[in-house]
Amino acid sequence: MAELFLEIVELESGEVVLREMESDDVPVMRVSFSDDMKKRLQDQHLDVAKVMLSAGIHMAAEIQNKAAEAQELKSAEDEKPPVLH
Repeated sequence: MAELFLEIVELESGEVVLREMESDDVPVMRVSFSDDMKKRLQDQHLDVAKVMLSAGIHMAAEIQNKAAEAQELKSAEDEKPPVLH
């Protein structure tokens, strides 16, 4: 499986996105804050966005790992010879 390198970027629109490194393709995830929220966060919105995107990455990886484990268990059960007695 090819490695996927991701970057967190703030777009001109103010939206913070997670995308493939040095790519203009559609972002994997997006986070946006209203101007009021940016003020409330005292211009720390990028740090908050990084935490939110990181949590999303970890959750997605966990879901994929659980699906892969379930598939492995199913494959192992399918390979067992049937009991005839």
